[in-house]
Amino acid sequence: MKNYYAVLGLNQSASSADIKKAYRDGCKKYHPDKNAHPDAHLLFIEIHEAYEFLCNDENRRLYHISISKSKQNDRVREWQEKKRREAQARAVEYAQVNLSYNLLFLCLCLLIIVVPLYQFIQQQELPEAEQKPFVAFLVPMLLGFAMGTYAFHSWFIEKKDIFK
Repeated sequence: MKNYYAVLGLNQSASSADIKKAYRDGCKKYHPDKNAHPDAHLLFIEIHEAYEFLCNDENRRLYHISISKSKQNDRVREWQEKKRREAQARAVEYAQVNLSYNLLFLCLCLLIIVVPLYQFIQQQELPEAEQKPFVAFLVPMLLGFAMGTYAFHSWFIEKKDIFK
């Protein structure tokens, strides 16, 4: 079984506040959106898993009991494995959510650029007196381009999430 205190860089006498602080620091350091290292995603999940075990007082008490016993019975081992899988699943889900929002935002930016461009092309078939000036199409396209550029720079250059 993993030593969750070592994962968070703490000892067994750590308080709930210490655990929470170590968890937040670890998340800031290893969140996939902020850390480009290929194993950052796995480290983030491991930190979240450790926090899930240690933040609940009952889980933490049972974890201490399991650490102190040299031989664990099958029920405790099953419980630990179940809790570990649940914590890992929640961490994976949390890490994936931001990517979905980021991609949706980039799609929105592309739509803001493409739709006015398409409308401008379509209006060329109208008589010249009924056509709107090019500036009416240029403004939304520039807005979409600016939003997309800002988002791209934030996510891929600065490695921060603009939705937080």
